[in-house]
Amino acid sequence: MHISFDQLRALDAVATHGTLARAASALHKRPSALVYAITQLESQSGLALLDRSGYRSALSPAGERFLAEARPLLSGYDALTTLCHTLRTGWEPTLRIVLDGIYPSRPVLRQVQAIRQSGAPTHVEVSVEYLAGVEEAFVQRRADLMISVLPPRAAGLASRPLPPLPAYLVAAREHPLSRLRQATREDLAAHTLVTVRGSDPRLQLSTVALEPSAALQLHDFSSKREALLCGMGYGWMPAYVIADDLRRGRLRKVRFIDGAEHVFHPRVYALGDRADGRAARLLISGLRAA
Repeated sequence: MHISFDQLRALDAVATHGTLARAASALHKRPSALVYAITQLESQSGLALLDRSGYRSALSPAGERFLAEARPLLSGYDALTTLCHTLRTGWEPTLRIVLDGIYPSRPVLRQVQAIRQSGAPTHVEVSVEYLAGVEEAFVQRRADLMISVLPPRAAGLASRPLPPLPAYLVAAREHPLSRLRQATREDLAAHTLVTVRGSDPRLQLSTVALEPSAALQLHDFSSKREALLCGMGYGWMPAYVIADDLRRGRLRKVRFIDGAEHVFHPRVYALGDRADGRAARLLISGLRAA
């Protein structure tokens, strides 16, 4: 069979509008053109698709079954036509983002929502990894963008800075380290350093010498916060995660002699021109303005 979408659309219009005249008007065609299209469709399918016994044009039982199978094709064709039109304006079909879990998800999700509200056809995928796992996932999943606090090992990635992320070395109010006026490296070594999936020397934290002996590694910062609140140890936390805990005194900064404050400098990275699409540009500009 050599069935055209014009033929399928003619049959659908007759079923929807009830008469050839109304169907032709809806499609901006002459009734004779619709009659020809449906006749050709019946000839090619070998089916009587219209019941011509009554005053109004109606589908035969075979025509109803035929149209039920054809309508998803028409919907897909219309969607594809719309997609081609919008892609010509610069929207990407898919935008894959790998996000370091230390970076707040809220501004990213806000920009994803902005992309959706713009009417973009872009399908956005966001996944969360940590530290070196961000770049690993970026490569393996052939993602378009990655947001990382670590400088990548791969060469040739274009990058743009994002707003800095302050972090503090903290422990629970009842933890012994919270009571010290000044904590030395030996003081910290006597307690448990809590990390999220380990650490990385590239972070350049003041606790870098203690990180190889970290005894408690957790999956995410939500679990790490709970562990710290339970008094299980001390560790670095992004300021935005624990702002309320610090204000209420549930967590306190550890007054470490080598420094209890750190500023992460996240960047958004892309390979080649993958940051040039409209959705990527909208997301990046929104994050940089946050």
